[in-house]
Amino acid sequence: MSGSPKDEEAVAALVHRYVGGYINADVAILRDVFAHDAVMNGHVGDRLVMGSPEAFIQRVASEPPLASQGLELKYEIELVVVTGNAASVVLKEFGFGAFNFTDHMHLLKRDGAWKIISKTFSTS
Repeated sequence: MSGSPKDEEAVAALVHRYVGGYINADVAILRDVFAHDAVMNGHVGDRLVMGSPEAFIQRVASEPPLASQGLELKYEIELVVVTGNAASVVLKEFGFGAFNFTDHMHLLKRDGAWKIISKTFSTS
């Protein structure tokens, strides 16, 4: 069963909120878009990062917002696939510091709300 266009729009809107929270260092938004039991794993350059989103959220909160750093930030939602109450998203982020990122996100709809349950990422 495929997701409805309404679900696809809701998933894309959540990813846009994630990016907005990230670039504006809005901890409340970042904590809201991730499920309480989410995981976040990937590579920043050659460094493997594994754990929950909380370490990422704390790092974002400890630095000046990306939006205030004069960076040319661009992002693109490359793919949204919704099947029932599960979704996958591929997000490309350009100019987010020293690296460009590709995020593979998985989302679940729980109690009527979409949340990111996992994020696997790599840099280029």
